[in-house]
Amino acid sequence: MKQIRFFSLVICATMATLSSCKEDDPEPAYEVKARLLAGAKGASKSWKLTSTTVAYDGGTETLEFSPCFLDNVYKFSNNATQDYELSEGLSKCETEAPAIVESGTWSFTADGGILVVLTYDFTGSDAVLFAYFAHPATVTELTENSMKLRIVLDFDGEVETYNFNFEAI
Repeated sequence: MKQIRFFSLVICATMATLSSCKEDDPEPAYEVKARLLAGAKGASKSWKLTSTTVAYDGGTETLEFSPCFLDNVYKFSNNATQDYELSEGLSKCETEAPAIVESGTWSFTADGGILVVLTYDFTGSDAVLFAYFAHPATVTELTENSMKLRIVLDFDGEVETYNFNFEAI
């Protein structure tokens, strides 16, 4: 009788252990966002800035960029170092500017809500974006085809809120 109870106990413990290990456990938010931003592990994905607004002093205005800035390509890589680079598009804003005007590494917070450019290097070109702001960006939307980022800057109580809209290319 003791053997049957022991055997039953072992079976129950095994079943409980197996049922608690789900193969469909949710993927961490930062991994989902990393895949949307940069593609599958080992891949990369490119984006173009489509529009930017800035809100300050109770008003909002759309920032106008030259076509040479709007054709720049933001490439994020889903590799071990999570690299990004900003390259000049077909039309350079500065004829002497190198093809890559900004590069560095990126990361998400654990909840995937904040995109942080951890390191950056830039050439001094006016065509940079993340190096210019050098602040974490709140991810307000990230899908396969669309990314919206918000960067809030506080200049001694004067707050400017920048909203950047990107599309995947």
